[in-house]
Amino acid sequence: MVKKFKLQSVLNYRTTLEEQAQQALALSQQQQQELMAAIARQQQELNDQDQELKQRQREGLTIAEINIYESRINHCRHRSAQLQAQFATLEKKIVKQREALLQAARDRQVMDKLKERQEAEFRREQERKERIQLDEISLRSKGTTP
Repeated sequence: MVKKFKLQSVLNYRTTLEEQAQQALALSQQQQQELMAAIARQQQELNDQDQELKQRQREGLTIAEINIYESRINHCRHRSAQLQAQFATLEKKIVKQREALLQAARDRQVMDKLKERQEAEFRREQERKERIQLDEISLRSKGTTP
């Protein structure tokens, strides 16, 4: 017979919070990977535009064409800066989510330990009662035998 843990609903809730924190962190990490890929693509586009401009300048360009290329390059730089800012913000969010996950895990572990202690105490109490019963049986049987 096992005694029911009185705080099982609290343990379940804390387990749920920990799972939600794990999912949120995993989602943010996935977003981070996607953002890193977008940054790499943007950087490659910037490099391509710069190389194309240099190549075309060797061939000869009008001022209007140079302005178009410079506008594209500036747009790429601006977009790259935006992505870098998003990445920095996401990194801060991930740090906070890791801290939240660690705290949720600690909170759940506290409840797990409490449950284990309660179960161990219950088993010790059951064993003590059994010993008392066995001692009584032993004393009765000794007392009836001359």
